[in-house]
Amino acid sequence: MTGALPGRPGPRLQSIWEALTGPEREAFERHLLQDTAAEDLVWILSRYGHRVSASTIRTYRRRLRQEESLRD
Repeated sequence: MTGALPGRPGPRLQSIWEALTGPEREAFERHLLQDTAAEDLVWILSRYGHRVSASTIRTYRRRLRQEESLRD
């Protein structure tokens, strides 16, 4: 687990990150950065009181991919 989310997460994702404990962050980061569908992640987060849209998650993932491709 890292101390912060990679890249530049928007305010919604950053506030969710800051509200989570260590083990919760590990799970969130794993799902956010891997293949969990954005809609599924939205549903899971909403069950725990964290509101975020699927488009926010997809935009964050797209930016990370773009940043990675620029480094290659």
